[in-house]
This record gives sequence, structure tokens and C-alpha cells, in this order.
Amino acid sequence: MNYKKVSTKELIGEKGKNQRNMKDVPVETVKEYACEDADFTFQLKNILNEELNKKQLNELFNNIEIPLVKVLAEMESAGVKLNIKALFEFSKKLKTDILKKEQEIYKLAGVEFNISSPKQLGEVLFDRLKIVENPKKTKTKQYATGEEILSKLVDKHAIIKEILTYRTLKKLLTTYVDALPKLINTKTGKIHTSFNQAVTSTGR
Repeated sequence: MNYKKVSTKELIGEKGKNQRNMKDVPVETVKEYACEDADFTFQLKNILNEELNKKQLNELFNNIEIPLVKVLAEMESAGVKLNIKALFEFSKKLKTDILKKEQEIYKLAGVEFNISSPKQLGEVLFDRLKIVENPKKTKTKQYATGEEILSKLVDKHAIIKEILTYRTLKKLLTTYVDALPKLINTKTGKIHTSFNQAVTSTGR
């Protein structure tokens, strides 16, 4: 539409841990942004409606996508209840399993090191254990130790399988089991997420 709107980052900063919340922006500052959003959404309606007509997508839009908006809004409002006690017990088990896995990895490596450090892991796998010749390196000249790389090397040494399992347990613990309880809304006692219709579908 050949028009540059007030950007979100102008109001709350770049994405990341230091990004502010929109609710903390003074009304006088945010009013231009909010009014532009409403105005351009209204103007885009006619433009996008023509596109729907051209591509014969009106039936899909009106009979499936629009009714789904209400369903998703109700799901977001209803929220998801968590069994905190079960997650707490599972967290303890995962931490025990992770410690055991660490010891197995150290034994196979013949040395203790920071398994979560790509640099240290690369040095152990490719300098100390020499599991392959000419290992792949990153742009920063460090050994590549991503999951895709290690998965291809799983038959080269027993330590690889243990490292992949270790990573899975750590991700499960930090990303879900320990993280989800912190996201519970104090008023409802539930987690309220956002469901998006027009993004990449995942298996989560």
C-alpha cells in the first residue's frame, strides 16, 4: 500500500528478553500505532476480498476459516490445566536420569567436560576420540555438533547415542517440564496459549 506504519519495535524494542510489554506504553504514544492497525486492516479487507474471489477461496474462508476463529478464541480463553504434582515428580526423575547419562558420557569419553558446550563436545568427539576423519566445521571454525550431524554419526561411537539421549532429556526438562508451570496464569490456574491459523503446522 506504499505506506510505512509505526513499527512494533519503535514502541517496545527489538524481540528478546529486553523487549517491553505493549501494555506499558503510554496511550498517547500507542494511539497512532493502534489506529493505523485498525485503519489498514479495514482497507486491506477490500483488497484481500478481491484476491479471495479471483482464487475462488470464498467458501473455504467463510465456512471453515472464519468459524474456526471463534473456536480458537474459546480454546485460548478456556486454557489448559496442568497436573503440577505429576510434573514435579517427573522433573525429579528427569534430573536423576540426566545425571546418570552424564556419568555414562564421561566414562565413554574418558574425561569430564561440559556436554552442553558445542566447543568442548567437538573437541572430545573429534580431537580426543577421533570418531571420524575430516569432521565438519561451522563458519566460526568450530566442530559442528548439531543434532543432524550427530545423528549421521550414531554408528561411529557409542557416545553419540548417549549424547543425543542426554539432549532429549535436557530439552524435555528445561523447555517443558520445568518451564510450563511458570507460565500458569495466577487468576485462572491454567496456561493460556495462542493458536494461529496461518502459520506452519507442527507435530507439537
